[in-house]
Amino acid sequence: MELQKYICLLLICALGVLVHGSCIESEKRALLIFIKALIDNSNYLSSWVGDDCCAWQGIGCDNITNHVTRIELQYGFLSGKILPSLLDLKYLTHLDLSSNSFDGIQIPEFFGSFKNLIYLNLNYSNFEGLVPHHLGNLSNLQYLDLSNYDYSWDLRLKMDSMSWLSKLSLLKYLDLSGVNLSSVIDWFPSLNMLSTSISVLHLSNCHLSNNVPSHLPSMNLISLVSIDFSRNDLRSSFPLWVLNNSNLAHLSLRANNFYGLIPESIGSLSSLTLLDLSENSFQGSVPQSITNLTSLSTLALAFNKLSDSISPEIGNLTELTSFFIAFNDFRGSLPETFCRLKKLESLDVGDNQLTGHIPKCIGKLSNLNELNLCDNSWEGFVTEDHFINLTKLNSLCISSHSKLISRISSEWVPLFQLEYLYMYSLKVGPKFPHWLLTQRKIQGLILSNASISDTIPIDWFLSLFSSSPNVDLSDNDIFGDQLSLISRAPNGLGALILSNNRLSGELPAFLCSQTTLRTLDLSHNKFSGELPLCLGNLTELIELDLMNNSLSGKIPSLGVLRGLQYINLHNNKFQGKLPLSFQNLTELFVLDVGKNNLSGVLPTWSAEQLPNLKYLILRSNNFYGAIPTQLCHHSTIEVLNFADNQIKGNIPACFGNFSAMVTGDITPNHLDYWGSVQMMDSMKGYEQVYTSTLQFLFSIDLSNNKISGEIPKELMDLQGLLNLNLAGNHLAGKIPEEIGKLKNLIFLDLSRNELHGPIPQSLAYLNFLSQLNLSFNDLSGRIPSGNQLQTLNDPSIYAGNEQLCGHPILKPCATDTDSHIVEDHNEVDTDLDSDDEHMWLFAGLGPGFSVGFLGFCLTLHFSKIGIHVSNLANRFLGR
Repeated sequence: MELQKYICLLLICALGVLVHGSCIESEKRALLIFIKALIDNSNYLSSWVGDDCCAWQGIGCDNITNHVTRIELQYGFLSGKILPSLLDLKYLTHLDLSSNSFDGIQIPEFFGSFKNLIYLNLNYSNFEGLVPHHLGNLSNLQYLDLSNYDYSWDLRLKMDSMSWLSKLSLLKYLDLSGVNLSSVIDWFPSLNMLSTSISVLHLSNCHLSNNVPSHLPSMNLISLVSIDFSRNDLRSSFPLWVLNNSNLAHLSLRANNFYGLIPESIGSLSSLTLLDLSENSFQGSVPQSITNLTSLSTLALAFNKLSDSISPEIGNLTELTSFFIAFNDFRGSLPETFCRLKKLESLDVGDNQLTGHIPKCIGKLSNLNELNLCDNSWEGFVTEDHFINLTKLNSLCISSHSKLISRISSEWVPLFQLEYLYMYSLKVGPKFPHWLLTQRKIQGLILSNASISDTIPIDWFLSLFSSSPNVDLSDNDIFGDQLSLISRAPNGLGALILSNNRLSGELPAFLCSQTTLRTLDLSHNKFSGELPLCLGNLTELIELDLMNNSLSGKIPSLGVLRGLQYINLHNNKFQGKLPLSFQNLTELFVLDVGKNNLSGVLPTWSAEQLPNLKYLILRSNNFYGAIPTQLCHHSTIEVLNFADNQIKGNIPACFGNFSAMVTGDITPNHLDYWGSVQMMDSMKGYEQVYTSTLQFLFSIDLSNNKISGEIPKELMDLQGLLNLNLAGNHLAGKIPEEIGKLKNLIFLDLSRNELHGPIPQSLAYLNFLSQLNLSFNDLSGRIPSGNQLQTLNDPSIYAGNEQLCGHPILKPCATDTDSHIVEDHNEVDTDLDSDDEHMWLFAGLGPGFSVGFLGFCLTLHFSKIGIHVSNLANRFLGR
């Protein structure tokens, strides 16, 4: 009997061995059907052979029953279709198809039938269309990740409701980042209905725009450990309900429109390790209680409106590895207590109002790899002590609005190898810093406005270009004919910016060998000769800026450079016609060839050929003929300047089609951050260079041509216009009564034409008008008064119109009976009796007009200062 029992036991054990390691046959068949519909270009599933499907890559089975419980095919780059044969895997608990390429298909609705599913991860799997509500049937689900961290605007995966999420009563982890939730009106109430056990809630870049409640009468979200609402359009004060989560470790509200004060009670979140409130509109002081969050490793408050000083108690945050407060209004000094943050790896205090000396003890923060001190008002000196132990430093940015001087010995050999070095508006010169010779890994270098007055040392130059593809040495006093050195540089350049120096000579043909070049800015130098025809080889070129040189000859054909967005050849000596091939530049948005010797009829480029054209400057050349009506179809145009040419004919009525000028909506200019986008324009003889203010300018300048006919009423529909200059033509007829519709107009010049009739009373409605010139026409009647016109009291505005009367010329109108007006008029006639005095008065109009505009541009500049540096900072921070 005992022997029989022993034999039976052996048989049972043997049978267990045979069963163990062999998957269920029906489940194997289901997997084989599943794989047939997949496209596996990387042979990720090459192990799916043999009888034991439990041994296949990405398949997990229960150790006792051998049922398939896990499919984990992440990072397989699989594509194709997903067949419902998987439903035969009735014991499936984990399904991970993340980081694959299921483009063009929806998340299968049958996924909602896996009753035992605990874990579902589809992130970066490129599914499209609506997320099926059927997923709400997964009653055992604890982990759901549908995220796609692609920060493009076009989000392909969408949800039209979130109410089904409330049925997932066991859910602990939810990540919908990159899922379009813009159609979900009740998104926040739906979230608040989630299980009280939910610990991770990530909704980054979901196109959310509704307000987030500050307080909630009933709150389920009390167990959260991680909250991410970043990169949406949420507009609210700080959501105080997050403070109910005492175990909260990660909080990111980055890149929204949150406003108001950061609450002092935020210091109660004692478990916080990451706090990211950057890119919002928070204002006021940083709560003192933040310095009590001693577990913090990342504190990001950049790009807000925060002010006041930095608390010395910031030194309490000894676990801090990243500290970002750039682009705020912090004042005072940088506390020495920063030097207690021994774990600090990234320090960014750029673009504030910090003053005083840069603490030397920063040089003892040996873990620093990123240091941004740019665009503050530092004083004193930068010495070797500031970098003495920074052996890991790879990104360094230092600049100052005040007097900051580099006092580093020529014998100094730094302990670091930088990848990015930005030292601008800092006195480094007069010689190039010798220590740069030791840097072999530099990929980006800015030494602009660094008081360098020197020729480029050959050994230094070649050493630099052996590693750095991006170089900006602009706004110095570098001189000589040394551009030929580039021919000996072994690597491919990405950006070369040498503007505002004294470099001379011809542009060498071997520039054309730098086929990786994206930005070439040699503006404001003394280069001469013709452009090499081989510039067409620079197929990666995006920006070409050669303004203010002495270049001559014909403009070469650049039509093969299909990525070219910005061409500035202003103020050179180019001759001939515009290349016909310019019509092929489909990405072009800025073309400035003003102030050359170009000729020919105006180009007839269609909107289909140049769909992105915004700024077209052809002024001060010899173009002739009529304005082509094809121009009217370029609805994106914001600046049009044909001044000082030989243009005839009428102003096309279809100018009213310039829809960008109708709305005045500001659209950002997207260019590589190395670019120094600038455009030259002229207001009454004053040349103004636009850089960061370019995007705010809406302007039409057709002055000093031979244009005739009437001013079309359709022009009055361009309500976004800031400048309208039609002076010095042969325009006749009346000033349109509808001119009062140009509500944003700041500058209006209709002088030196043949206009007649009364000045429209609606001119008084232009509340922003600061410069006006109607002189030397044949206008008549009473000068309008009221509102903004009361401030424009210079009589020269109306000079040369003998039939005008009233204020400010003090010539009485026929209906005037007030005797004191006549007396004042007689007195002025006596004072301004001579022709010389009249001419002197009129001559003063031009500079006044120009200075007024310059003041306006400066206002714009300082209200939006740092667009270029903002992009630089984003690159610096890896954003």
